[in-house]
Amino acid sequence: MKTPQPIGTCVILNNANNQILLGKRKNSYKAGLFGLPGGRIELNEEIKTAIERETYEETGLKNLDFKYVGVVRENQGEYDFIHFAFTALVENQQPKLCEPDKCESWVWFDSKFNFDLVLPGHKAAIELARESKYLIDLTT
Repeated sequence: MKTPQPIGTCVILNNANNQILLGKRKNSYKAGLFGLPGGRIELNEEIKTAIERETYEETGLKNLDFKYVGVVRENQGEYDFIHFAFTALVENQQPKLCEPDKCESWVWFDSKFNFDLVLPGHKAAIELARESKYLIDLTT
């Protein structure tokens, strides 16, 4: 069996109230923590196609204007995982729970949320967007 490549996408989805969409993970890496929509890029798949696909597969949201934020390298033990991070504004759509086996629910959180409860790589992506950085290297 071929190991999937350790490269993925994640998206910081904001609504009109500048809240961020997060889902509580289950049955996967760091279950119990919150994460952004996203996932692995398939072999030979374009990055833009991957973020559109992953966002739709997980939330049902489509026709979003994705803006590139930057890259996060996160050590996940056996390998370094590369996250290509994006942002998008969600208007006139509501997220749906499309993968209930992987996520408990999608919830909009404001800036007072404890982002220490977010996956390290996704938390770093949020920091990239907030601080106008382009790279964060989490290699611990």
